[in-house]
Amino acid sequence: MFHVIQSSRKSVERFHLMNAKKLMFVALLLLLVAAPSMAQETTTLTWLTLGWPAESIIEEFEAQNPGIEIEAEQIGFNDLFAQIQVRLGAGSAVPDIIAVDVPLVSGYALRNWLLPLDPVFTGDEVEDWLPAAVNAGSYEGTLYAAPVSTSTQLLFYNKGCFDRAGLEPPGADDRLTWEEIAELAQAMTFDDDGDGTPDVWGFIWEQMVRIYQLQALPESLGGDPIGEDGLTVDGVINSPEWIEAFTYYYNMFNVWNAAPQGEEFWPPDIFETGNICMFVGGPWNIPRFANNADLEIEWGVSRHPYFADGEPATPTGSWHIGVNANTENIDAATKFVHFISTGEGAELWWREGSGDFPAQQSVLALFATEAEFDELPMSYMRTAADEATVNPRPRAVTVGFLEYEQILQNIFQDIRNGADVEESLNLAVQRIESEMAKYR
Repeated sequence: MFHVIQSSRKSVERFHLMNAKKLMFVALLLLLVAAPSMAQETTTLTWLTLGWPAESIIEEFEAQNPGIEIEAEQIGFNDLFAQIQVRLGAGSAVPDIIAVDVPLVSGYALRNWLLPLDPVFTGDEVEDWLPAAVNAGSYEGTLYAAPVSTSTQLLFYNKGCFDRAGLEPPGADDRLTWEEIAELAQAMTFDDDGDGTPDVWGFIWEQMVRIYQLQALPESLGGDPIGEDGLTVDGVINSPEWIEAFTYYYNMFNVWNAAPQGEEFWPPDIFETGNICMFVGGPWNIPRFANNADLEIEWGVSRHPYFADGEPATPTGSWHIGVNANTENIDAATKFVHFISTGEGAELWWREGSGDFPAQQSVLALFATEAEFDELPMSYMRTAADEATVNPRPRAVTVGFLEYEQILQNIFQDIRNGADVEESLNLAVQRIESEMAKYR
């Protein structure tokens, strides 16, 4: 009996052992089947940005960061601002990352739309950025948007116009005064058919009614773009410096008749046809003109002008990158922001991405060593790279920049088309002060 019991007990033990092995096999098989899908789990980030070529920067980042994918949601310039307002304003977690135009940093930060970024970067990385870019990306001493690009402005000119007027064009490192520009513009405005309307205009600003470019006029005379509190404009944009600066602007269009009035247009297009002799514009025009095989004019550049009784002041500021404060993917999002704004990622973005000037001094220095900038006309990029570090003046730091910019844009258009300067600036003060009241 005992034997039988022992024999039955062994059979039961063998049965349980076989079942245990089967269960272990099934469990192992399930793990093996599940493992690939577990390994393929990824964090997908949405990057709301403009239509820059983003494939290279995304591919390189994803190669270095398995498990993170970037979806670039690319939209138009004006739509970008509207989308940020609507989506971040509603507290959405998407997009995770946004392109930030630097004057808007303070407004976004005040509304708690952006994640503070100081812990993301080392001291050396911050020091590599241009100081003006760091200041522009910060609000009340905290970095909210990492510098990616910067900008500067140059004087572009048609050498044929100078020859026709019997004048000597400036060299690449020359800096003409605005007074000299006025004289040259009048001398190089030509009414070829004698109908009273010039066929060739002497001068224009590339962004003819935008504060980005025009702010340098009063700043060269010692004026400020906004009060120290970032809200006050009375006594600032209607100051003697602003009145003098925009009287010059008014005269260019209305008294000297050296610049065209009417609707806005894109001056580089008209410059290429030979119908504008000079314009102040961005260095992005250098490769445009250099690579235009059909361009018939001979052109050159010099440094940004200034008033004789003032000091050089050159527009600056461009695109930064920020993290949505409500993102559910902070670690992944900050990794991408760090990658694109420092080191090899920043260099890659400059070479194959935005095409804008880099905000990193180490990358900006490559203009001095890269062989492609040894010969004219691409060597003009070296002048531009140096100009980006000299007398840079960012746009006004204010939480109400959108309102500030739009009101001034309308006022500048009025002045361009004949409105009284002092009355127009006082009207701008009234409108801006009214808008700023909600931020006080």
